[in-house]
Order: sequence, then C-alpha cells, then structure tokens
Amino acid sequence: MRRLAPWQWLALLLLLYVGAAEALRLWLGLVWAERLALLLAALGVWAFINGRFLFASYHALLASARVRRLPPLPEPASGEHLLVLAPHPDDEVLVAAGLMRRVHQRGGRVSVVYLTSGDAFDLAAGSPLPSREALRRLALRRMVEAWRGLEALGLPRTAALFLGFPDQGLFPLFTTHYYLAYESPSTGLKAVAYPGCYRPGLPYTGKALEATLVELFQGLKPTRILLPSPLDAHRDHQATAYFGMRAAAFLGLEDRLEYYVVHGGYQYPLPKGLHPRLPLYPPPRGRGLPWRRFALTEEEVRLKERAIRAHRSQMRLLSRFLLAFVRQNELYSPLPVPAKEALAAEEEGWAVPEGREVL
Repeated sequence: MRRLAPWQWLALLLLLYVGAAEALRLWLGLVWAERLALLLAALGVWAFINGRFLFASYHALLASARVRRLPPLPEPASGEHLLVLAPHPDDEVLVAAGLMRRVHQRGGRVSVVYLTSGDAFDLAAGSPLPSREALRRLALRRMVEAWRGLEALGLPRTAALFLGFPDQGLFPLFTTHYYLAYESPSTGLKAVAYPGCYRPGLPYTGKALEATLVELFQGLKPTRILLPSPLDAHRDHQATAYFGMRAAAFLGLEDRLEYYVVHGGYQYPLPKGLHPRLPLYPPPRGRGLPWRRFALTEEEVRLKERAIRAHRSQMRLLSRFLLAFVRQNELYSPLPVPAKEALAAEEEGWAVPEGREVL
C-alpha cells in the first residue's frame, strides 16, 4: 500500500477536523426527534452491514445439531493412497488437511495435484493492477506456500504436483478452448511455463489438461480421489470437477471419487474467523448431497490452522474466510450432485405437469 506524503496527512487531518466540527454544529442544531431519527438510521445501517455476525452464534448452534446427525466417513486404511485435486494452492488444506494428515500418519500416501498456481489473483500480487510479471512471480510464491502448507502437516514436498494451467481459465479450457490454446489475460501465457511443473510446455488446452489427469490417475493408482463438486460457486472448481470426473470415468475409477465444496454460498462458512471448537456444516450450495463428516483430533485441528497460515499471500486478504474452515470436522460427499430422489420436482428443471406424459 502506498504511503501518504506529509502534506497529504495534513490535508487529511484538516478534512477530518472540518467534518467533525460541521457534524457537531449540525447535531446541536437538531431537535430531539431529529437526533433520534438520525441515530436510528445509523443503527439500521450498522445492523445491515454486521447483521450476519450478530446471528453467527445462533447459526453455529443450529449447524452443530445438523452435523451431529451426519454419518461418519470411513477411517482411511493403512495402505490408502489419497489423491487431492486442488484448483488453486490452499484449497487442499481448507478441505482435507485433517484427512491428509490422518492418511500419512497411518502409513498411507498422499498426493496433491494443483491444476493452477493461482496466478490471476491480482490483489495478492501487491496492487489492484499488477503487471504480468508480478502475477507470474505470485504463482511461484504460491507454489512455495503450498509446499510449506503440506510440510506443516508432516507431508513431504514430493506430495505436491503442479500442473501450471491458467488460474480463472479452467472453465474456458473445458468449453471454448478444449482444442484451441487459451491465452491467460493475467499472465499472457499460452502454455505451462513455471519451473517445477509436471509437464512444462504443455499448451493451455482442455485436451492437454485432461490427458495429464488421465496419465496421473493411471500412474499414481489412488485408492481415493478428492475433487470439487460441480455445485461449487467458483468456475475453476466447477471445471476441476468436470475434468476430474471425465479422467476417472475414462479409467473406470468413478467409485473412488469423493467431493468437497469450498465456495458454498453467501458467506459460507459462518461465523467467519477462527472457531476451532465449532463444526463445519454442509454448504448451502450442497443442499441434498449425502454428506459424511470426518471428525478431527485436537492435534489435527491445530496443524490444519498452521497449514492454512502457511499460505501467507492469501491470509493477508482472506484470513477470516480461510480460517473459518478450521473446525472440528471436514465434509465429503460420495455424489457430485444430489440424487434425483433428493430433489423436489421444480428443482430438477424438467418437472412434468400433472396429468401429462413425457414422449
């Protein structure tokens, strides 16, 4: 953030003084009814801005009752190989830090595949309008932060596999740029260019990304694959779900998929900030999914917080959102979208008017 010059500080102080003096003069000239109306208006604006925090504890109490009724996720086996698909560095520790730690502690293997290196988050690069070079440097920084996050959980750096595809560009790769190379508007890159990536030089195409995932699934032979649900509100997460599901289906691994949601709806999860003694409740966008809870130990919760804090470039701007995932449990669904039986007819999008038949 740019520092103010001395003359700018003086101008700011003068402006504040004049504003305070004028507000006091106005207040003294008002009758009691006008003062009361002004106070009520100010209170209404404050409540509108902060209302979600006022009711956060009440919301957490209701969420606790809901989470307790969810079935538990089966414990990882000793020979488990957990593969986590993360659209960006930090997604993996938000949703699976505890599970990754548990698998590793029990002698299993953990692999994390980062589809992007998060090179389109302009504010994290240090300014609202960063240069392309600054965003490329951000990608390298976030890759290092991903290593540190995994190390906080006791995992080796070799658990991380960076693919280097464009942040905020995965959805175009799945749709309009499956064959035609995509140019990242953030970095200007058209191919994987970051050192340390799995396949440097791969073009930014959906076909190349999908082929890489098939190759990794086939070579790593995971026993469980975590990936975003298509219901996630973020386009990169949706595209990661589609690419992961297609790659798994190509190899017949659909029964090994488990789904998670990060961007689950307005202000999810509440309350914001660090609340390690509260449960993580199912996201609003995941309503109807058969969620299963994975309970964490106190040590796993503590290490999860440490792993999230390792992503310093994100913590600087999103700390209250990121730390809100440090809870007593993690949540996974065996289905990407709700089963037909869990949806009301009007939610399915193809409801048939009563008395008619579908031809």
